Amino acid sequence: MSTKYFKIIAFSLLIAASSIQCKKSLLQIDPTIPNKTVENYYQTEAEALTAVTATYTPLQAMYNGAAWHIGDIMSDDCDLGGGGGGDGLETAALDNFTLDAFNPISFLMWAQCYFGIYRANLVLEKIPQVPVMNDNIRQRSLAEAKFLRALYYFHLVRLFGDVPLYTNVISLGDASTISRSPKADVYAQIIADLKDAETVLPLSYQADDKGRATSGAAKGLLANVYLWMGDNTNAAAKALEVINSNQYSLWDNYADNFQLENENGKESIFEIQYRNGNQTFSDYGQGQKLNTFFGPRFQYIVASGGYGWNVPTLGLVQSYERTNPADLNTIIDKRRPGSMWMPGDKEEQLGYTQPASLVGSPYGFNIRKFFVPIYNTAGDVGGWSCALNVPYMRYSEILLIYAEAAGKSLGKSSIDKVRARAGLAALPDALTDQQYLDAIYTERRHEFAFEMHRWYDLLRYPDPNYFINVMKASGKTNITAKHRYLPIPQTERDKDPNLSQNEGY
Repeated sequence: MSTKYFKIIAFSLLIAASSIQCKKSLLQIDPTIPNKTVENYYQTEAEALTAVTATYTPLQAMYNGAAWHIGDIMSDDCDLGGGGGGDGLETAALDNFTLDAFNPISFLMWAQCYFGIYRANLVLEKIPQVPVMNDNIRQRSLAEAKFLRALYYFHLVRLFGDVPLYTNVISLGDASTISRSPKADVYAQIIADLKDAETVLPLSYQADDKGRATSGAAKGLLANVYLWMGDNTNAAAKALEVINSNQYSLWDNYADNFQLENENGKESIFEIQYRNGNQTFSDYGQGQKLNTFFGPRFQYIVASGGYGWNVPTLGLVQSYERTNPADLNTIIDKRRPGSMWMPGDKEEQLGYTQPASLVGSPYGFNIRKFFVPIYNTAGDVGGWSCALNVPYMRYSEILLIYAEAAGKSLGKSSIDKVRARAGLAALPDALTDQQYLDAIYTERRHEFAFEMHRWYDLLRYPDPNYFINVMKASGKTNITAKHRYLPIPQTERDKDPNLSQNEGY
């Protein structure tokens, strides 16, 4: 299976409806394959692999249509740009903390996670019954499904708290009667799945299957889960296993992480896979839409002109280290140019210079991290169809997880490696534990800017009021304690009377 084929086939099995409310909980087979249903599909190894690949597909819709709204725009790193007025009211509700249980973005996240969970459960039920299949591939496929199920539940439990937990293929009737399970049970299942997956998944793949989950991805995700749970001992141990595997290293140039030619490269732990073409102007198409949505508004250096929808805040720019505190042009952090556009930045081949201000971006800031210039999208038919993958976890995150979980005495050298790549000096040795933790959070803010991590970091800070205080300091005065969790989508509660609502909604 070629890498291009891996990317294409996932979309051929995409459920046509955009949400679980339509009651289409079954894996739909490519209509070019006659007389195939879930009941008679899993007969060959090829069919089994296609079903596994389809289990990755909801990630693409999630990261096109919900993850950046929540991870970036709900945080202090970004604001809604766009054209103003009624442009993006559902996003504005997240940005301003006026969202309710009918918000389509939070619903998309919920629905796609449960699509992925259903497909993972289906794979785990059906693949053991495939008559003829290489046993190594069979076991790897089951491990991929467990990794993905854990990943989907990890998204859900962090954003919604207690959520329905099921590990078998449930009927539509059962789906409308299931209750929310305690967060502790969900985390326990996530850990169990990842522990199973890490022992089976390969260290790496040949080019044909690059992009599939590896043991490093399972260990890295498990390290992150432990960090979220406050289990620093296990978080440090898992991160160290990834480090000691010698499978990953940092690019010398930070911006190289976000180039088409470096997809699934040496720093990549796990990426959301995209490709050019077909099904444009859709969260559910084959292409990534961040390039268009983040590009400077109507400057026509990206496909469809650029929307400038997700705009860096002045507070984020001011937080970078610089030689002159009064001059933003003296930022010394080498990550800045690869992360965002600032006035005066250039794109030589297009003869483009970033202006001092744009509609939706009064300071002239735009996200550059996922920029693929229009001259490099010859196969693009227009619309939201950029081929660039979106990183979910990079090796630098493993280093920063270890730095945080292991503590200053053991972990400082890891954060200093990340800082060195950014052209920054090592942290002072005399930092207190609190200063060290705050330095790590600042480092994460800059290392993962616009990679949809910031909101989650605000939520997991040891002080439960931290996210409220940070957001109020950034001007978001509507935020309250209830915003620790998103509302359970009302459409789901209308179908399932056993689904309680999060407090305050």
